[in-house]
Amino acid sequence: MDLKFKKTAAFLLSLLLIAPVTASVYSEDAPAEEEVVEEAEEKEDKEEKEEDEEKPRTEEEAFALMEKVAENAKLELWANEKEGTLCLKDLKTNKLWWSNPVDLETSNAKKSQKQDLASGMTLIYAEPLNRATTTQNNKGKGKFKMKKITNGVHYEYSFSGPGITVPVDVTLEDDHLKLHVTTSEIVEEHPSNVQGQLVSNLAFFTTFGAAGLDEKGYFVVPDGSGAVIEFNNGKTDLRTYSGKVYGRDITAVKQTKTAVTRNVSFPMYGIVKGDSALMVVADKGDTAASINSYVSNQNKTDYNSTYFDFELRTSDEYLMGGESNPLKVFEKRGILVPEIEVRYYPVSNDNGGDIDYTDIASKYREYLINDKGVADQTIAATSPMYVDLYGGTLEKKSILGIPVTVKAPATTFKTAKYILETMKGEQINDMVVTYNKFSNEDLGEKITDSWSPAGKLGGNSDWKKLESYADANGIPLYPSVDNTQFKTGNGYWDMTNTSIRVSNAYAKLPVYDLAHGTENKYYTPLSLFSPASYKKAYSKLINSYTKKGHTNFAFGALSNTIYGDYGRQATSRELAKGIVSDIYADAKSKGSVLADNPASYVIPYVDYITNVPVDSSKFDLFDQDIPFYQMVLHGVIPYSSVAVNSEPDITRIVLDSVASGSNLSFDFTGIEASELKDTKLDSYFYSYYANWIGEAAGLYELASAVIAPNADSYIIDYNIYDDGNRIETIYANGNKTEVDYEKGTITANNTVYDVMEYVGKGASE
Repeated sequence: MDLKFKKTAAFLLSLLLIAPVTASVYSEDAPAEEEVVEEAEEKEDKEEKEEDEEKPRTEEEAFALMEKVAENAKLELWANEKEGTLCLKDLKTNKLWWSNPVDLETSNAKKSQKQDLASGMTLIYAEPLNRATTTQNNKGKGKFKMKKITNGVHYEYSFSGPGITVPVDVTLEDDHLKLHVTTSEIVEEHPSNVQGQLVSNLAFFTTFGAAGLDEKGYFVVPDGSGAVIEFNNGKTDLRTYSGKVYGRDITAVKQTKTAVTRNVSFPMYGIVKGDSALMVVADKGDTAASINSYVSNQNKTDYNSTYFDFELRTSDEYLMGGESNPLKVFEKRGILVPEIEVRYYPVSNDNGGDIDYTDIASKYREYLINDKGVADQTIAATSPMYVDLYGGTLEKKSILGIPVTVKAPATTFKTAKYILETMKGEQINDMVVTYNKFSNEDLGEKITDSWSPAGKLGGNSDWKKLESYADANGIPLYPSVDNTQFKTGNGYWDMTNTSIRVSNAYAKLPVYDLAHGTENKYYTPLSLFSPASYKKAYSKLINSYTKKGHTNFAFGALSNTIYGDYGRQATSRELAKGIVSDIYADAKSKGSVLADNPASYVIPYVDYITNVPVDSSKFDLFDQDIPFYQMVLHGVIPYSSVAVNSEPDITRIVLDSVASGSNLSFDFTGIEASELKDTKLDSYFYSYYANWIGEAAGLYELASAVIAPNADSYIIDYNIYDDGNRIETIYANGNKTEVDYEKGTITANNTVYDVMEYVGKGASE
């Protein structure tokens, strides 16, 4: 037994001696996980470098693998069934527009990136149980089938992991290529199950028309007034651009104020390459769309690209008690966006010359007129002064030591009439006037659904005097009602008429502190009016107006703000867009409509447009601002820029306005800044009319000389010189203006105008 014990002990001891040696081998000599990944990437890079030594595939070689699947007098559609790629041929120029880069196999991209670049569809699906999302493409874990159909091809993209299938039709139309998805045909396995996976976002052909390292050109994005992103601009360390069409859904209320950005008012973008260009429009599903742009090496590839993605289910975040990180929740219902449609329009000149952003603007204008029913509203040789008047607001006062909130006038109807009379006396003969905050309910922050001039401002009798004066002098006067935010009252209640967030909370909009961007506790948050309640309120309002003989309509932020209601009323942004369009169509059928920087779906019903921005959101990726919004609408619908007196540099805003063909505007109140303190009109501290009548008169004279002659002409060219210090705008009637920012001058009709000579030229009060 002793010998057996000794042998056993010796064996165990030998194991103990070996064990630490083995452990040290794995802990000290084996590479860490990060090192393994790095080695794998280095191996992949080495393999791809060897592949890069091969010559890139040419367009001719790629085209030889394609089969023609549709054609008409203007276009041809070719397809590669094996690769799933498409080629759109413009017969006018013989330009080939590829759905995916032809040379990506030898490009500077990793294998996973090449799958993205070669894909026809990218899927983001939500996992509600894990409160997370996953991204896949059809060249990675997804699969696709392609077959020919009448005038095009049909794709079926399937993803076995989440159990999602998406059918897509791509067809050749008379002057464009159409990609269409009927979302009811999308298959989701167990969408109502808590463990089910749901479609969150879809993007199609994210490299359609992409530009390589050796290509010159740029993207046109309709952010604010518009912006240009040059190909290969070297801004590789900056964030890529993503702009939500029509702005973000404000139902998901932020705890702190978000960065100030301009709206993306048009659901389109442009790709300009020398003598050819492509205009891409989200014709359906636009309220779910975002525009995304990146340049070469920004995502470690050789390509520059812009594309749409569509958010088919919205998400929201909320904090549970004791938690520091917000939890993510997704929209529970089925997909509320019925269709997605993307159109690709080739653009070229009749003379074969180079294309620029004015040609893209012209094509989009043509689209709005032919497909969306936008009609010409301009009047020749006019440049009206746009005026925004602000009637009243709520003010907190102490009465007998008790704090109370009362309605306070900022511009009474009597004062408003006097302002117009004074402007008329200063030879401002052509005006368009918006009267904001004029109704009893609006002053009390309640929903306005009937004609009710505020008693605090002079009531119905003083309004009639103001309106009679405006009518007698040919001044369009628009009493404006903004029903997007409200307090309980007048038949509308927080509990039943407030939009519900995806997180199932009421959407309450705080007032943010101007200095810090956090919620200002001095004010009680207002409720966000549900778009499901729009029809009732606005139908009553329009009918009440017309019964009282008032036929001028303005609805404030309704023209540029779109959001949903994700409670029982299940109103998506797409459905809300239809409701808003119907409201404006109703108003237009009964009179005249003025809109504040309207989104594209409102434009067909508008006679006048106010507050069009003259710049973009100034993202670092942008190379320059252009007045694209104005290029589209000039000579079709009259518009104004933002208020001259709201800007710190008057000369700059006047020059910007002239360069973009914009009429000038002013904000006016009847009281001084000290009386606006601690009210919600305090941001209009600059607007006391008596300080600005002289400037308005002088600038009206200037506008009449340099803007009015071109009122009914399209902008056909826009040239930027001297690093942006000089801008030349050319109109279809042959006229042109040149603004010089260094000198502060405008040259038009062979005459040089110094802006400062016209500021205060009129007799000020």
